[in-house]
Amino acid sequence: MRTRLIVAFIVVALLSAVVSEWFANIVLPYYRLPAWLADTTGSQVVRTRPAYPAAPHAAVAIGLTGAAVLLAAITGVAYAASRRVLRPVRRLAQAAQRMSGGDLSVRIQAHGRDELARLITSFNSMAAALEDKVGELQRMEARARQFAGDVSHELRTPLTAMTAVADMLGEHPGLDGDTAAASVLVRQEIFHLGRLVEDLIEISRFDAGTAQLVIDDTDIATALSGCLRTRGWTDVSADVPAGLTARLDRRRFDVIVANLVGNALRHGSPPVTVTARAHPRSQGGGHLTLEVRDHGPGLPEAAIPHVFDRFYKADTARARSEGSGLGLAIAWENARLHGGHIEAGNHPGGGAMFTASLPLNCHCPVRGKTPQAVPAAL
Repeated sequence: MRTRLIVAFIVVALLSAVVSEWFANIVLPYYRLPAWLADTTGSQVVRTRPAYPAAPHAAVAIGLTGAAVLLAAITGVAYAASRRVLRPVRRLAQAAQRMSGGDLSVRIQAHGRDELARLITSFNSMAAALEDKVGELQRMEARARQFAGDVSHELRTPLTAMTAVADMLGEHPGLDGDTAAASVLVRQEIFHLGRLVEDLIEISRFDAGTAQLVIDDTDIATALSGCLRTRGWTDVSADVPAGLTARLDRRRFDVIVANLVGNALRHGSPPVTVTARAHPRSQGGGHLTLEVRDHGPGLPEAAIPHVFDRFYKADTARARSEGSGLGLAIAWENARLHGGHIEAGNHPGGGAMFTASLPLNCHCPVRGKTPQAVPAAL
């Protein structure tokens, strides 16, 4: 590359010298230069007529034509030299842009053995190493997800047996005192473990891309009241317009509501309110907004970007979460599966507020695999 630039510079300099000499010998003899310009140019031109027609305008025309031809030649040389230099740089920029978009298989063919060729070779080596590392990380992540899913499924059978035995012990009339208290504690821990296993199985379905929607016309008021009543949350108030319906997966909508309300009850303060509204569009469609608000201290600002991360704890002093630590992750995934999303924040009047936005008419019965950067739970 350095050699090409030097040669191009020498050629341009020689052509410029030819243009100057030609202009001095063809055009200047027909005009009297000012003294100061003659001194600066060092012109010692003798007024003699050349062999071609002596009319000054003809001389000017010939000089300008020659200057234009030489200028075009200089421009062509400069363009050719710069193109040879800039083309590999442009290809490098395009390849880097494709890599930033996720295409790690991009490679550039190197020509020659100059600095740019060595740079392209280094870029290809870097891209290959990066592709190998990312592929290895993806394989490790896939194995880890498969392991979590397999272990969760394997735990179901012993948990079923443990739950049955714990229920029998709880109903045994001969248990009293510490034994009865221990029986209650065991049942609670088995229930907690069972919930964690079920949540892990649900998350593994999202990661594997096998989660599906069963879409049906859903009365939002009925679905909300059923969710609250089933879980015994009689102190949670719901504000839903009569006749509000949406095409949703009822079970997954129930999971969204249950996880958001359960999170508000565990980490916030009463009263907890649930508000649903429809926002139709003139072209059809529109979306449903579901707001769950508590009146507690609210979310720490530093925790808001991470509240959907799996097993995330806003309070690091808590050694254990009261839930599975995946509730908000599962709610977020179910909203995404519908083609919607959930946002977390604090209400201006105090307390945390989670807002789920879902399409009124979902047309996505099956969604693909979860992206690599997946928000998950509190």
